[in-house]
Amino acid sequence: MALLLGAALLGVHFLMAALSQAPLSPAKVKYYGVVDSYLGPYFAQNWKLFAPDPLSDDRGILARAECADGTTTGYFDVTTPYINKVHSTRFFPSRMSRVVTGTLQQMGESDEALRRVRENAEKTKSPTIPVLPQEKATREESVTFLSRYSMDHMPQACNGNLQKIQVRMYVHELPPWSQRNNAEAEGKVNVKDFAWKEVDKLR
Repeated sequence: MALLLGAALLGVHFLMAALSQAPLSPAKVKYYGVVDSYLGPYFAQNWKLFAPDPLSDDRGILARAECADGTTTGYFDVTTPYINKVHSTRFFPSRMSRVVTGTLQQMGESDEALRRVRENAEKTKSPTIPVLPQEKATREESVTFLSRYSMDHMPQACNGNLQKIQVRMYVHELPPWSQRNNAEAEGKVNVKDFAWKEVDKLR
């Protein structure tokens, strides 16, 4: 019985993963929200390692805290420690590094149908669909999640008496392939600061 239940759960998981990568269809549009909420952030799937649109940036988050006495800490690197753990454990790496990167990826993506409509509008220079309330709500949930995650990973800040948390997202655009032999090529770094979140509302 346990074996059958395990096989059924595994089958559902693979079905969700396959549907997330399937071509756009009525079924994918209908179940996009269910699939997206199940896979993210630990099991998010993407093919950005491959052509024609390979991932060409390095992204993560920093966080800082406001203490009870009104002082503000410096930024704490939330992403890098878990990336380093993945690099040091090749056979059984932790998936914790995907919590941040998966959430950032979800924050920047929208429904595939909407994305295609917006891309076509951009190509034809036509009016496009503005950011929908559901997309705004999803992004706000992502910021709240990242703030809560950051709070849990910087317990030393303010001697543990944090009042507010602010998350900063960075996107380091890697140098183009044409500059691969240039040791001084650094690429471009874009930064976005999100609104402060009160710690009491994150717990």
